[in-house]
Amino acid sequence: NLDFLNTAIEPVSEEYLIIFDLPGQIELYTHIPLVPNLIKFLSRSGPLNISLCAAYLLEATFVVDKAKFFAGTLSAMSEMIMMELPHVNILSKMDLVKGQVGKTEMKRFVDADANLLEDEDTGRSDVRAEEVIVDKPEDKGNMMSGNSFAQLNKSVARLIDDFSMVSFLKLDVNDEESVGDILSYIDNCIQYHEAQEPREPKEFDVDEPTWEKD
Repeated sequence: NLDFLNTAIEPVSEEYLIIFDLPGQIELYTHIPLVPNLIKFLSRSGPLNISLCAAYLLEATFVVDKAKFFAGTLSAMSEMIMMELPHVNILSKMDLVKGQVGKTEMKRFVDADANLLEDEDTGRSDVRAEEVIVDKPEDKGNMMSGNSFAQLNKSVARLIDDFSMVSFLKLDVNDEESVGDILSYIDNCIQYHEAQEPREPKEFDVDEPTWEKD
């Protein structure tokens, strides 16, 4: 359907900010070349010659479960590598976690601090991971707890920390300044202002000088 897409987008590509709201199935970005091929068609190297920026949204509610947060962060890093685009990572729905996470701790999530997992357990159990003893490790409930699960989470967090690629912007749709900040980052990524045509200076009416005889 690339011909259809080209016909629909080409007339407006010079004048509008176009948003592609893509589906959330992570395999589209990490396992198959569908989205990377689409990006090549849309981008500066393709026929439409559009400046692109990828915006990855991770719900802020993920910070309540640190293991889930780092899994989402790993997905963000994977997409950054696959897409090869200027990338903005966003913690969305910040209004839903107000009062649950302090400002100091939230800063550590924004910068994806791997040491978050060292502070306490992942939130799935009220006991220390080292003290968990299970009779049947293969049971689904036991797979998501215990020392092995904790070590896996820490390994993922260290991998993210080693690459130092992922940080997040905070988005609260009820806060106009928050929305404006993210739009500003996206404008910088796509060099929006540099692409604008220079405006002609306004012409000012200048009164003709009057001369008086001596």
